[in-house]
Amino acid sequence: MDGLALVFLLAVVVEKLVEIFKDIVYSIPMFPDKFRPLTLEILSLACGILLAFQTNINAFELLNVKISTPIIGIATTGLVIGKGANFAHDFFQSFSKAKKH
Repeated sequence: MDGLALVFLLAVVVEKLVEIFKDIVYSIPMFPDKFRPLTLEILSLACGILLAFQTNINAFELLNVKISTPIIGIATTGLVIGKGANFAHDFFQSFSKAKKH
């Protein structure tokens, strides 16, 4: 599978997982309302990072950007995955535009 396609697939998986957990988080009565969105955001980012490390995918390598510490690239890819498919699309769009100039 193409690496960029894998990033988008994982981002969609994270979005769907967070949708499932959203119902759970919002159904806990003793959990303060102001912490619910933050909890979902942290859950989303954690899932993204976990999936990036489990698949060992590095968006910087996919974009032919050299970085000295690959673990940073994997963690950054996890954050991109955790923010969702739209964010991943925008992230790669901005890098492809920057490489053309």
